[in-house]
Amino acid sequence: MRIPYGYQMENNAFIICQEKAEVIRMIFDYYLSGASLGKVADMLSEKRIPSPTGKERWTRAAIDKLLSNAKYIPIVGTKAYMNVQFEKEHRCNIDYDKAGSPRKATRYQSPAL
Repeated sequence: MRIPYGYQMENNAFIICQEKAEVIRMIFDYYLSGASLGKVADMLSEKRIPSPTGKERWTRAAIDKLLSNAKYIPIVGTKAYMNVQFEKEHRCNIDYDKAGSPRKATRYQSPAL
């Protein structure tokens, strides 16, 4: 079993690692303040905070996965977690039709000049 970032295993139970919990709170706060996944990743890399894999650079995918993981509710709280889920849904670039299905991409052609 893989231990989520921000936790450590102690007596067969997940225990919050306070140092990494601060990083997780920072990620949620920065994203909710309007930063994109890329901006959050850049900020963490600039602060030289190692990624969950131990690398210097954070990726947008790692940030996205972290923001989507319900295991972080005990660290950030239900309200912050739900606000991020709402924000992520409204920031996505996919349009939905009235039935709730993703809209097909529309191609526009303009006449050659």
